[in-house]
Amino acid sequence: MPRLYLGLAIHNHQPVGNFDWVFQEAYDRAYLPFVELLERHPSVRLSLHYTGPLLDWLRANHPGFLARVAVLVARGQVELMTGGYYEPILAAIPDADKVGQILKLTQTLRDELGAEPTGLWLAERVWEPHLPKPLREAGVSWTVVDDSHFKMVGLQDEDLFGYYLTEEQGFPLKLFASSQVLRYTIPWRTVEEAVEYLRGEAVAHDGKIAVMGDDGEKFGVWPGTYETCWEQGWMERFFEALERESDWLTTVPLGEYAR
Repeated sequence: MPRLYLGLAIHNHQPVGNFDWVFQEAYDRAYLPFVELLERHPSVRLSLHYTGPLLDWLRANHPGFLARVAVLVARGQVELMTGGYYEPILAAIPDADKVGQILKLTQTLRDELGAEPTGLWLAERVWEPHLPKPLREAGVSWTVVDDSHFKMVGLQDEDLFGYYLTEEQGFPLKLFASSQVLRYTIPWRTVEEAVEYLRGEAVAHDGKIAVMGDDGEKFGVWPGTYETCWEQGWMERFFEALERESDWLTTVPLGEYAR
């Protein structure tokens, strides 16, 4: 039977200086429900990213939440991604600052959550070809970019199941393409449509991975999404479907697939 891997990379961020009530609303409507969902479905595995300002707020306001994330990491269900601590556009700051910000977040994840991140969330998914060198110098081996970057150089959707290897001055970096189809399907179309799309791609791309990297706030903070995702149960039904279809569909953290 054909098998498809599904790599979900969920990025959670609030900027420095945002209002406390904005942090709290995002926590109540997106971050906490998502972790509770993972706890109910231990066989669903994925990659998560929390930026430094959000971790600082969580540490001060909901330390028990970080302890719950650490449990998900310890049992191998969740892989944490690093990034620039304060979510800078990496291409716009000096290389020394790129490396310093990434190492700061990596050390925080290591010390507080027991994680050893190998992948990086690229702020605003802004890519420049010089990035592999400073990223590798900061201990990063892979990242996620929008599939549009690949399509602009002539590749098609069918070419983007897996990862590509790029390099700068001999420093290699693996690049996963975040599927626009999946970003526009989850959670905007029905669960059944999402599963049928993945089933069709499993036949066409046996043994490869489909990737969706997107904002965690779309699961509860964006207009109408709290009702769709949680009150109407879209995310619960989706995770139930991932478990039900596990004979051909395997969720996997991106770093594990990269290894």
